[in-house]
Amino acid sequence: MDAAHGRISQNQEIEARSEGEGKDTMMWNPEEFRAPELLPFAQTGQKFMRATAAMQAHSVRALLRYQIEGVSFLKRRFEDDLKLVEELTGGDEFVDAFDVFVNFVQNATSDYAKEAGKLASIGAKLASETAGQVRKEAETTMNDMAAATLPA
Repeated sequence: MDAAHGRISQNQEIEARSEGEGKDTMMWNPEEFRAPELLPFAQTGQKFMRATAAMQAHSVRALLRYQIEGVSFLKRRFEDDLKLVEELTGGDEFVDAFDVFVNFVQNATSDYAKEAGKLASIGAKLASETAGQVRKEAETTMNDMAAATLPA
């Protein structure tokens, strides 16, 4: 870098301008980085970045689906827990606490088993979607590789 002129000399010049307290800002033209003008490895890099971003978005979607299901389940369970406490402590008449508690435990066990099934179903669906996305990316990559081997 030529400190007197604030320039970097390579194939293209990128100006560095000082702003305020010694901060340098690099100026560049985004049109120079469009895929058609880039070398093949750069195009591949861009495709890789897009695929990586798509997989991260898929992961976030999966995480949010699990969280939504988990929070819904916990809401239902907490409501049932509150109902148990109200049944045991509410009212003036004697309540057979053992029967109320056994009924509560049976319902809770059933709820947890159903929830485990739902989470397994969500996991299977997400695995299927991920496999489809990977298959699609592999096909795109193979088509790009085949097109690159054809004579111009």
